[in-house]
Amino acid sequence: MEITGILMLAIQIGFAVHAMKRGYPLFWVFLIVFVPLIGCLLYIVMVLIPEASQSRAAQQGGKVLRKALDPGKELRQLQEALERSDTVGNRVALAQEYLKRGQFDAAIPLYEAALTGLYRDDPELLLGLGRALCGAGRFGRAREILEQLREANPGYDNAEARLLYARVLEEVGATEPALEEYAALLAKAPSAEVKCRYGKLLKQTGRTDEARALFEAVVKDAKGGSQHSYRLNREWVELARRELG
Repeated sequence: MEITGILMLAIQIGFAVHAMKRGYPLFWVFLIVFVPLIGCLLYIVMVLIPEASQSRAAQQGGKVLRKALDPGKELRQLQEALERSDTVGNRVALAQEYLKRGQFDAAIPLYEAALTGLYRDDPELLLGLGRALCGAGRFGRAREILEQLREANPGYDNAEARLLYARVLEEVGATEPALEEYAALLAKAPSAEVKCRYGKLLKQTGRTDEARALFEAVVKDAKGGSQHSYRLNREWVELARRELG
């Protein structure tokens, strides 16, 4: 026990000195000293491993743990950055973080404020605003924004933007235009989500044979695809199976 205690103390001192020399926040020192087992383990995973390897995987692991320990840190940093410097880049960065968190109403005014001057018709900003409006259930306004995106950027060919527009048309009751959008998108980007959303709308309009063929294609692709592909499309594969009964 004495040897173990001495070893643990040596590790604590070593980690604490390392943290202070590298200028890391003092909470690491307190964590290492007062909660030695957990503190040292976290320090190894979140600091030493990424520092030693500089690998993307290790850094990502540390980032995940840091988020778990302080989930609001990144949001606070982005809010503070915008307060210090009210730029389009800072507005958009904060809006994107709100989108990730599902705080759509908070993202909307930031995107709207960014869409000025040279950025008035920026396709990425318009798409971001469209996502936020759709998430907030403001489908009529989302339709206007996505149509502005198309009119102002005729060469902008983005599958996500087309899918979002098809969904918005469906939500506002523009069934025929939505079907046309889904059909065009299916020819260019036949993802599991596109097939399922198109299939559901076809089924609602009585075109059950066409819908069934799409659901069957999703299930067939899942059986022949990789585990990674299945994990990415699991929601849509399960939906297709339910629709097939």
